[in-house]
Amino acid sequence: MEAKGESIKLTPQQQRVLKLLFKFRFVSAQSLAIVMSIRRASVYEVLEYLVKQELITKVYKSEWRIDRRPAYYYLTKSGVTTVRKIMDVKEPVVHALYKNEDASEEFIQHSLVALGCYNALKPHLPEDSEIFTKAEINRFRQFPKNRPDLYIRTPSGQEAIIIILDDKPPYIIRKRLDEIITHSEDEGWDNDTYPHICFILKDDYSKNSFLYGAHKKLESMGMDEEEIRILATSLKLVKEDAQIVWSDALNPHKPVSLFSID
Repeated sequence: MEAKGESIKLTPQQQRVLKLLFKFRFVSAQSLAIVMSIRRASVYEVLEYLVKQELITKVYKSEWRIDRRPAYYYLTKSGVTTVRKIMDVKEPVVHALYKNEDASEEFIQHSLVALGCYNALKPHLPEDSEIFTKAEINRFRQFPKNRPDLYIRTPSGQEAIIIILDDKPPYIIRKRLDEIITHSEDEGWDNDTYPHICFILKDDYSKNSFLYGAHKKLESMGMDEEEIRILATSLKLVKEDAQIVWSDALNPHKPVSLFSID
């Protein structure tokens, strides 16, 4: 396996970590341990080894200790090339990852939040459900141009797209909703049933404000839940270790699950 001139061979575990760094782009050791269902110490050991091999970069600042903010890791350009060979994918699939070192702090933190949401959502999904991240979604054609953060598909074919807007002003949130509704009407979906459109917002106030606006919009368009389903929750509820409660824009006062039972 190529790394610093094909001088080392990577174990299956090390390859798995590299592939997960492709999937999430920016990770902490703790969050990655949850994804992999192994001890944090074991993940940390693999990450540090890959740092030494210059396949990934570690970022940590001493002032983060006060807030208990963890280090984060991302693929180097050499690491991206190695992942492309491991996964046997074309260069355009990983092209964006070559710019990891130039990512803004806002993008990095958003990626880490998305990873946290992934870990929170997964235990509450039907067994063998798949969750694709934005890096993976870019390989599919049927999504809106402004890709969602996560795409969920259950074994029975139920689908949801997850848009995380915990740090955006209301007008941006409304714009994203308009874009997706327009896409659902103009482009549709391969199987004619558009995925649930799910927004994760900053807090209950943001969630309720969003639901009010979405409800009015759907009513004005004469749309019902057979045509489109828009759900919302707050980042706080997602982070809590409990069943995640969603609210439906067409019936915002009744808590609902993401999917019906498979």
